[in-house]
Amino acid sequence: MLLSINWPCFGQQDTRKTNTDKTFELPLNYPQRRFTIDLDNGNKLQIELVNMGDLNAFVNMDSVLRVFFRDIEPLKDSLNNELSNKRIDYLIDSTGIKKIRLQQFVPQGSSFLVKDAAIASLKLEQDTVNFIGKVSYRNKPGMRKETTEMRYYRLSFFVNNINDLARYMDGSINEKIRTLIQNVNTPWVTTKGMVKLKADKTISAKLTKGYVAGGDYLNFRFSVDVQNYKNYFVPSFSLGAGLVLSTTHWKREIVLAWEPNFFFDKNAQGKLQTFRNDFLTLTAGHGPLEDNNPRKESHLVFIASFGYLVNKQGGYFEKGTMRLGAGRLSLFNGKTKLEPAMYFTNLFKGVTPGLRWTQSF
Repeated sequence: MLLSINWPCFGQQDTRKTNTDKTFELPLNYPQRRFTIDLDNGNKLQIELVNMGDLNAFVNMDSVLRVFFRDIEPLKDSLNNELSNKRIDYLIDSTGIKKIRLQQFVPQGSSFLVKDAAIASLKLEQDTVNFIGKVSYRNKPGMRKETTEMRYYRLSFFVNNINDLARYMDGSINEKIRTLIQNVNTPWVTTKGMVKLKADKTISAKLTKGYVAGGDYLNFRFSVDVQNYKNYFVPSFSLGAGLVLSTTHWKREIVLAWEPNFFFDKNAQGKLQTFRNDFLTLTAGHGPLEDNNPRKESHLVFIASFGYLVNKQGGYFEKGTMRLGAGRLSLFNGKTKLEPAMYFTNLFKGVTPGLRWTQSF
């Protein structure tokens, strides 16, 4: 349980995915940054990644495209239908092995362009080419054991025709990617509901530095807690479920948790006995996003908790005891929290102050 706290739970995951989907489709909501580069004639390049360092693999996009065209040469006959819109997924895993998926979608019916009494077939949908990468890395979050994990990136070309990609092997995309890497942390210009890189206004994003923010998700939380109550030193743990509601700049957290508190004392026979007193606690907080990421621990402008005693053993708490907490001091990236608390009964009768230390992992 200590190693399993604070993990996200996505109801949208589809357990019916085929092996092909599992190979070429990336995890839901994986990117933390997303950029769009406007090319010419309506063509675009979209970049989605977790770590900006992964973009270094594409600083020589000319070479990447040259290898791509060489690898799909055996598929040339399959690409002859100029009216179908095509999607090619070009996957390079952490071992360097390449995998290719080709999909073609023939439009329902036909479209035509008429000009000067001449008629020509018209293609309305763009082709898509996805360059997908998987990077294995070592991760050690907080006090947890170091693990090997996988992160992903995807560069997607949306072009009128796949053959248009050959035109971009002229160093132009290389220069734009270098500009993005070097200037991502420099000023961005807000215009028409998006931001553009001041150093190159063909590079745009939803938010400054390309962060992908917003969204709602459910997670589970576990922590070990210690608090004082009167002259007692009371250990406990907390197990709960939380809902995070976030916009592009702010998030709200609502967590409902079960908190058993343990008292240790001798019974009438002189033997050490454990007395468990359970609180059901509701916590609500509101504050700005940290690095535009709703899953990242952030400083909350407002946070308060309310606990109610639902199970009583021994004579430590009176029936109907409540606990109110307001404000927290967060340390070590939010893993350690100190919270002032106040115990009371019957509308603030018998008030007892306290301090809670919460340690998550």
